Amino acid sequence: MNCEFFKRTLGVAVVSAPLLWGLRAPAAEEVTLDWIKSLRSDLKADRTVLLAQQLPLSREESDKFWPLYRSYRAEVDKVNDETVKLVLEYADLYPDVPEEKASELIDRYLKIEANLLKVKGKYLKKMQKVLPATKVFHFAQLDNRLDLGVRVGLASSIPMLAAGRNKAQ
Repeated sequence: MNCEFFKRTLGVAVVSAPLLWGLRAPAAEEVTLDWIKSLRSDLKADRTVLLAQQLPLSREESDKFWPLYRSYRAEVDKVNDETVKLVLEYADLYPDVPEEKASELIDRYLKIEANLLKVKGKYLKKMQKVLPATKVFHFAQLDNRLDLGVRVGLASSIPMLAAGRNKAQ
């Protein structure tokens, strides 16, 4: 079940993301890990283009910002890999998630969110050293909107665990 569940669940989420950029969304059975990797690469490139269009930077600012941005995205991608692992584990357990596993998933989710916030804080501070605060804030808004689009797609595709429905009961 886990592989098919994952393809359907993450597939819908990943399929939602291309719609933000006007890309073709595959059928659920076409979603593979290779396709997801390819899509992530395409979205990364599209995200960079969108930021370049929406974030006005001088030549000097660009020379300082883009290397920081690439490092930032590399760290964010590592954190997002943990989210994929969490979804896969949930997929293996769904719909019968034991209490102790649910508790573990909560702890991992909170750690992922804390790590993401830590990475964002670290890089926004670094960016403030090379860009005016208004441009860093504008970047943060753009980045947040792009992240929210992907997160909404993911959240809407993962089935909710019914309260009180688990193997322990």
